[in-house]
Amino acid sequence: MRKTGNKGFSFVELIVAITIMAIGILPIMWFFSRSNLGTIKTRDEVYAQQYAAELYDYVIASGFNAYEPTGEEGIDVPSITVEGETIAIEERFQRKLIVENLAPAHSTVWPLSYRTVCVEVSWTADQQQRSLRLTGIIHAPK
Repeated sequence: MRKTGNKGFSFVELIVAITIMAIGILPIMWFFSRSNLGTIKTRDEVYAQQYAAELYDYVIASGFNAYEPTGEEGIDVPSITVEGETIAIEERFQRKLIVENLAPAHSTVWPLSYRTVCVEVSWTADQQQRSLRLTGIIHAPK
């Protein structure tokens, strides 16, 4: 009769334990990776909103006559200059300004001139093109 005094795990027991741990850890790792992608997506949306609001506020503060109508294509505005300081957006974002005259639907005379101001910010996330639009109206006496 042979006396065994080895206390430990066999190689097979070790492999089974590692496999069970891996099966338990993989869903947790998947959850954290998806959570991180959601955080990045939300961050990009916040940046886009900030870039759109920044240009919109700049155009409104510049006044009615600062920007002539641009047509439906708009103009690219990657940066603005305020009091000698240039504020640019990140390269992966594109920002476009669209200004159009707004005429009344019927023939009555309006005492004010109106223009729509639309800022469109676009970017790519998860290999999909995303965009955000911020639109408002500016007016001035005729």
